[in-house]
Amino acid sequence: MSTHRLVFAVVIALGITLFARPHLALDYVTIRQGGSRRDIAGKIEVEAADGGVMLLGRDGALWPVTKEELLDRRSDDKPFAPFARDELAKQLAAELPGFKPHQTQHYLIYYNTSPAYAHWVGSLFEGLHKAFYNYWTRRGAVLHESQFPLVAIVFDGQESFARHARAEIGDTANSIIGYYNLKTNRMTMYDLTGVESAGLATARNAAARINQILSQPGAERTVATIVHEATHQLAFNSGLQVRFADVPFWVSEGLAIYFETPNLESTKGWRNIGGVNRVNLINFRKYLSRRPAGSLELLLCDDKRFRDPATSSDAYAEAWALNYYFLQTKSETYVKYLAALAQQKPLIDVEPSERLKQFKQFFGDDLLAIETDFLRFMRSVN
Repeated sequence: MSTHRLVFAVVIALGITLFARPHLALDYVTIRQGGSRRDIAGKIEVEAADGGVMLLGRDGALWPVTKEELLDRRSDDKPFAPFARDELAKQLAAELPGFKPHQTQHYLIYYNTSPAYAHWVGSLFEGLHKAFYNYWTRRGAVLHESQFPLVAIVFDGQESFARHARAEIGDTANSIIGYYNLKTNRMTMYDLTGVESAGLATARNAAARINQILSQPGAERTVATIVHEATHQLAFNSGLQVRFADVPFWVSEGLAIYFETPNLESTKGWRNIGGVNRVNLINFRKYLSRRPAGSLELLLCDDKRFRDPATSSDAYAEAWALNYYFLQTKSETYVKYLAALAQQKPLIDVEPSERLKQFKQFFGDDLLAIETDFLRFMRSVN
């Protein structure tokens, strides 16, 4: 289950409008959040009618700020520009004392565990990055490279990870192995091998432990979780989706599950997009026996099932199944639907009726016919 939707909540008054000043201006805001005062330079992306703002920092972090939290703001004629890679690396080094950098073509990975594990993570992410862009561009999606180097932080064990993560996601940190944070735009995880915390972090020991982890039955879910969260990071940095826009859960979560399916015969633990996700296929078939009428419309219009522990497993399974069905049978139409969703503005809620209307514009008005074909197709999947 993804946690990226849970990491940051903010309420900005109704009446949000896009900020109308020149897009390239550099904005400076002084804010007070959680008792701390800080100055941030960036670009105001959204402004609320009551004076609240959402600012994109030069490091890629998004800062939704209420009117009460905003102490001061100004701008100048300097153009907004993201941090260069070396500038961002310097910031990360200051934030994470004792961590070492591992840089790949698209990622900045900061870690305090074994170099072998950091290299494995980097290789996994770069493989996903290449496959993600190839997959979507072959299907006609228009993507762009990330404005910012993609950041991942790797802790040496669960305890240090949880101490850091609790400040961002609360007690959820005690039960997960990694997450993507919509606000900071970073992936955070920990070394699952445990060699660093056990004092065994030689290159040979680390490599052996990685291979051992991948050979265990539980490795499928381990690798799937990491790839799932990294897929969210790519989707929100490539233009496929927009951070803090009201993207239906069935889309964002279903796509991440679609990409997560591991291939444990690969030394990287993953190299497969769109393979049948066995865990979710089993869960979906279990759900079919009790699936109520109207389940499809509810999935399209309402995200509550994903938040309720009693129904979340069924919702995630159905979200994967619906994405699998569309991408296997109607990929051209689905890509156009995704492009329309990517035009939505941040922090503006979309009413259920509007969600349904938008869906029907691409897939047709007859939900019963869509549902019938969807279920027929999924019953044939092995």
